[in-house]
Amino acid sequence: MAQSGGLTVAPGIVLPMDSVKRVVLMNSLRGWLASAKGPDSLNEYVAAEDRPVTAVLMRQLRGLKADCYLGAVTSLDSIHWQIQLNYMSLQSDTPVLQACCTVLARRDGDRFFISSPLRENTVGWKSRTIGCCTFHYKTGINKDKAAEFERTVVSYDNRLKIPSPVIDYYCCDNFMEVAKLVGIDYMSRYSGFGFADLSEDYGRRSVIVTGNEWKDGFSPVSMHDMWHGELHKAVSVKMINRPVDEGTAYLYGGSWIVYSWKDILNMMKEYASQHPGADWRVLYKDGVNLIPPPKIIKISYAINALIVQRLEKEKGFASALPILCCGPKEPGDANYFAAVEKTTGVGEAGFNAYIDGLLKEALY
Repeated sequence: MAQSGGLTVAPGIVLPMDSVKRVVLMNSLRGWLASAKGPDSLNEYVAAEDRPVTAVLMRQLRGLKADCYLGAVTSLDSIHWQIQLNYMSLQSDTPVLQACCTVLARRDGDRFFISSPLRENTVGWKSRTIGCCTFHYKTGINKDKAAEFERTVVSYDNRLKIPSPVIDYYCCDNFMEVAKLVGIDYMSRYSGFGFADLSEDYGRRSVIVTGNEWKDGFSPVSMHDMWHGELHKAVSVKMINRPVDEGTAYLYGGSWIVYSWKDILNMMKEYASQHPGADWRVLYKDGVNLIPPPKIIKISYAINALIVQRLEKEKGFASALPILCCGPKEPGDANYFAAVEKTTGVGEAGFNAYIDGLLKEALY
């Protein structure tokens, strides 16, 4: 077998008969694979107009720790080709298939541009643009649900004072369809996945391909995760305190596409009624769960949702940034409690009474 530039070509693989075309194609594939480790914006083997939709696939391929093998090269016409790539690794000296993907190659001068087949796979779909979002679907979509998604994303960006993204939102029936559309024929990490979504940002352009379970004519995504994504565009992740980050995601996006903030707040109120005199400070530091695995809800995250809700109501969202950006979680949470005291005027000694008061006054 011949291996060069991160691509192994086994004997018997049928390549283009024309020697010039063959060299250009193979050089382009190897250049694309080598550049795939870096930012999508610097990959010269993906055309500028294809980078947003291809970024979804590229993110998945970057996570593979496996060698790439050329599986098949199929000519579609004089300038378009379909390429199959297989990612293999050795486990106890046994070859194991990690992933199999299909990409498109388009000849343009002295190179081939590589892209995800997402656009081509949805060429017969319908679309509807609402605000900053264009929704793509096969037959129908609940436009009220779609508009609600768009309004929520815009509300996040208004709160964070960043420009709203341009979003392409593809509604699929299940995760198998999602994977196939973006070019993933198989990926071991997704074995057994029935419903899930894939997404990626390219600058202020976002592509979401969702195959979560249909609800009321719409395939939803986690607004909890959407909030994280928008927040991390506005604030350096290195500065963010994760329990506060998660708390804001509870407040603005619920959790697990299952629980709304109202649900989580009711859980907290029920816990408080069942545990009179609860020591919220200790529960916070110990990371106690309101709900056990697999779909965990944490008391510390819910407490932060309450604090941010009060701060935003009284002074605006920006007033919560000192807590949100107090640095990574530390043992004992000294940096967190110092930020809470500086922002709210409440020290550790008064923390329990403060949270009790927030729980009594909190709204949905």
